[in-house]
Amino acid sequence: MSPLALLLTVKILLTLPLIGLFGFATNARLNNLTGQWGQDPLIYRLYAVALSALLVGYLGALFAVLDLQVPWGMLWVGLVSNAGAALMIVTWSCHPRLRRSAWAFGTIAAGLVIALIFPAQAISPVFG
Repeated sequence: MSPLALLLTVKILLTLPLIGLFGFATNARLNNLTGQWGQDPLIYRLYAVALSALLVGYLGALFAVLDLQVPWGMLWVGLVSNAGAALMIVTWSCHPRLRRSAWAFGTIAAGLVIALIFPAQAISPVFG
């Protein structure tokens, strides 16, 4: 498996439970988890839909990487999504749980930057 395939697999596995959480958890639970407040869960449900769209892109990118192709577009989409999330959380959130998640988003963004700079190495199998 290549480094980029591993990164995409981790991102997919981290995204799946978030789609379930934001798509189906109660508004009170989501408000508590995110440090937000409000009566309408629509924004959380819309986030679940956006995550689902990203998941489709990450799956397509994973198949491309397994076929030894560089998924340039999805690398850029993932970079904007993950770096943007990390930046927004660090800038606007005081909630400790969310602030810790900025590290995860930032680490994935850094991995995508490395893949953009060294694409041949990113898609080359590590073993074999």
